[in-house]
Amino acid sequence: MNNMKKYLSLCIMLLCLCSTVMAQQEKVVVKGVVTDEAKEPLIGVNVTVKDMPGLGSITDMNGHYSITMEPYRQLVFTYIGYESKEVMVKEQRTINVVMKESVTRAVDEVVITGTGVQRKLTQTGAITTVDVGELKRNPSSSIVNALAGNVPGIMARQTSGQPGKNISEFWIRGISTFGANSSAYVLVDGFERSMDEINIEDIETFTVLKDASATAIYGSKGANGVVLITTKRGKAGKIKIDAKVETTYNTRTVLQSSKTDLLMPA
Repeated sequence: MNNMKKYLSLCIMLLCLCSTVMAQQEKVVVKGVVTDEAKEPLIGVNVTVKDMPGLGSITDMNGHYSITMEPYRQLVFTYIGYESKEVMVKEQRTINVVMKESVTRAVDEVVITGTGVQRKLTQTGAITTVDVGELKRNPSSSIVNALAGNVPGIMARQTSGQPGKNISEFWIRGISTFGANSSAYVLVDGFERSMDEINIEDIETFTVLKDASATAIYGSKGANGVVLITTKRGKAGKIKIDAKVETTYNTRTVLQSSKTDLLMPA
């Protein structure tokens, strides 16, 4: 009798398991509307099922979409210039999605110029925005030395290795151009300043203006290019403290023959 009860319980469990698997494999139709934060429909939004390549749909002129899929999977909504969004499909058959604009939209990428901040797509001058993170990873404590090899078009030359005199000279528009003997025009937060006095950790943005159209506003001072630096400022939010310690030392190079001459009596 006990064995019969066990077998009966086992059969019931197997039936429940099979029904659950069949329910999960049964495909359903999910519909909805995709809009932006202003409630305007988004056209051409990609709607796909996560981890299932080839299964997807796009929104029409009114932002509507329809997709046939298995329940208990995630729908992924992607659109250029907007943050992607994932929604778990359970029992719901209508899913309306509001997509937010991406903070780092490529079409809205800006650069700092002599006349202010402009969108990169509308800027025609030769302007290079330097990745400050790459400069920080450079072992050199000097910004000028760190620029060498990281910015195209910049020629750097280090003439001395003595402590305090190991700063490189650099040219942005080449040595043969007008005013090549003068250094680049450096502006820090709008004021002329030497780059040797700036700590890399204090830099927020670093922009190099190269050609005449970008440097025309500075006149003859910009003949060798212009460097625009903005430093970090306070921001709203939690307090964040970054600490960095660097230690360097220099030793005088003495040839073996010189040591012998010093030890020998006159």
